[in-house]
Amino acid sequence: MLLSAFIERFVRTFRPEPFRQLARQTLWSQRTGKIDAFEFFTSLVFGQMAAARPTLTSQAQSLTEPVTRQAVDQRFTAQAVEYLQAAFRWVLAEVLEFAPTHPQAGQLRTHFSALYLIDSTSFDCTASLAKLFPACGGAGSTANVKVMLRYELITGRLEPLELLAGKRSDQGQALKVVAGLRANELALLDKGFFAAQAWQAARQRGAFLLRPLPHSVTLWLPATPDQPETPLDLAAVLAASPDNLAAWPALLVGRPGHRVGSLRLVAFRLSPESAGRHRQGLRESMRKRGKEPTAKALELAGWMLLLTNAPEDKLPTSMLSYVYRLRWQIELIFRQAKSVLKLDHSESENPHRVQTEIWARLIGAVLLFSWHAQASAECWRLHQTEASFEKLIRLMQQWGLTIARAFVDGPGKLLSTLRTIWQQIMTNARKGREKSRPMTWENVFNLWLDPLIAHKPNGIID
Repeated sequence: MLLSAFIERFVRTFRPEPFRQLARQTLWSQRTGKIDAFEFFTSLVFGQMAAARPTLTSQAQSLTEPVTRQAVDQRFTAQAVEYLQAAFRWVLAEVLEFAPTHPQAGQLRTHFSALYLIDSTSFDCTASLAKLFPACGGAGSTANVKVMLRYELITGRLEPLELLAGKRSDQGQALKVVAGLRANELALLDKGFFAAQAWQAARQRGAFLLRPLPHSVTLWLPATPDQPETPLDLAAVLAASPDNLAAWPALLVGRPGHRVGSLRLVAFRLSPESAGRHRQGLRESMRKRGKEPTAKALELAGWMLLLTNAPEDKLPTSMLSYVYRLRWQIELIFRQAKSVLKLDHSESENPHRVQTEIWARLIGAVLLFSWHAQASAECWRLHQTEASFEKLIRLMQQWGLTIARAFVDGPGKLLSTLRTIWQQIMTNARKGREKSRPMTWENVFNLWLDPLIAHKPNGIID
């Protein structure tokens, strides 16, 4: 999408009337008042983005007509939560159509039509939300919110999937996550998302999964004409192996009755330093439960063990470890969402205000990643580099209050403001190039897509 078309589409998405209509439908706005529905929305999303602390005063300063902080506080009702949820769905549907084309995306699409990084993050919140978002218990907070996210690497689109109670397990969400995949799409999942039904659903949909092997799952060698299926003692096989890589093209996973089916398993030996850290972490975890790790568990802790249903021609064995490590991109997203966007921070005990602010910040995250994806694609075309999300988000924070007021001034003022911001991004938000630290797309191309150097055997993993 050309830059002018992207910005014009962005402006059309934020026409005031659709948001005012959503406010009427959710009964947040039933009569004309000092606080306009659209301004309330933009002040939450953009005005508070610029504030060091997301206070009522900072929001009130984003409004055209002066009001007190108490007047703003009174508008945080149950209807306000419904309004922001409806606005989130509207914005997400619009923004998911902002699909920038990275110069190297076409080569990645020869393997998979989409590459999703899916995970969850959680944070404590006010105890007044304990009934809606109960925590896991223990000595921590009684209320905890879990946010399920997926990030599509090819287009750079961020999509919050759901808000859940902190006590809800990732395993229980595995089937729902896979249900959102289409044929020829690949999802990288954390070890918590293991469920036999999820693998079966992926196979039915023609989708592919890549995730670590849980150590508690049993493995079976398939039956042959000469012998029935037999259990695989993975720890014993790896302990006896002199190689740094071991692969099984077809294993049966899980006990009879909970059988996943035939999957590929690849084991990559960790470096002595990395294996030592993993084993020390395992010992510490078991110590807290008053137990000692078994010899088998300690052996497996020295390997990266990956399961996938993707065939070798789509996802070469030698590339599995690198492709899976792309999942750490979403960990960086979580860090930025909390440290910069203040997703886990509120100045209030009002449960309606806290929920409303969470939805507003998720909208802000979706929009910022949309701008980042477009900026990265343009930076690569022009300068063979990527846009820094941290630099971009801090630049947008500086302009947050200006953007909020430009929405009120009309499309012309908003277009002019956004074009100025874009010039600032292209000048000041580019990543510096370091030969010792290749960028994400450089690694994707050099280690996976380039036929001259891809498919080389992996060594020990750091």
